[in-house]
Amino acid sequence: MYLLIPARGVLAALLALSFIGAASAHSLWLERQGDGLQLYFGEFEENLREASPGLLDRLSPQAKVAMAADKALNADDSVVAEDVRISERRTAEKVTRVLARLGARYVADFKERPPVNTLDVVPAGKPGAFKVFYQGKPLAKAKLELIAESGWKREFKTDEQGAVEAPLPWRGTYVIEVQHTDATPGKLGEEAYDTLRCASTLSFRLADGPPGPPMPPAATPKKP
Repeated sequence: MYLLIPARGVLAALLALSFIGAASAHSLWLERQGDGLQLYFGEFEENLREASPGLLDRLSPQAKVAMAADKALNADDSVVAEDVRISERRTAEKVTRVLARLGARYVADFKERPPVNTLDVVPAGKPGAFKVFYQGKPLAKAKLELIAESGWKREFKTDEQGAVEAPLPWRGTYVIEVQHTDATPGKLGEEAYDTLRCASTLSFRLADGPPGPPMPPAATPKKP
């Protein structure tokens, strides 16, 4: 099971997602596949891509092309996906309602783009420069991980303007992962929640540079 997003044409996709059990360390990310994009759920650094039947069946994010309303769809446009759901965490003392937002973005180049997802990572105009936004505002001191397809990864932190620069040592696919927790209670429609947890990725492919280390062997999908 996978999501194929055509480079040209009408984009509409539904895939339901939760931070439950083994899925808690997982993320969504998008990768270029031929003329489209494929949405994966798993752990990029371990080359773990969930399958169906299995944890993949819990997914149902919405995907769309992020572009100006007056533009025609272009292969260089940014594609975003986000899943939203409320779950309950029970302890002996209380029940906590958690609003979970899991997002992903793919870009074909490093031009600047406005944030779309609740927690969003976007390019900042040149290779290796990025910005992190939460609810449309720069997120200072956010921790993020840059992961190459070989499994190599480095941790960085944004400055006061939500900006960060990171090396891109090899050509190939990279994924940036960032998480943020907001303890402010709120509502999603008519449903109340106690805390908000976000995790989001930015993926891109670097065409230039030396070849990197090989990808690790594909990991076995986890059982639900």
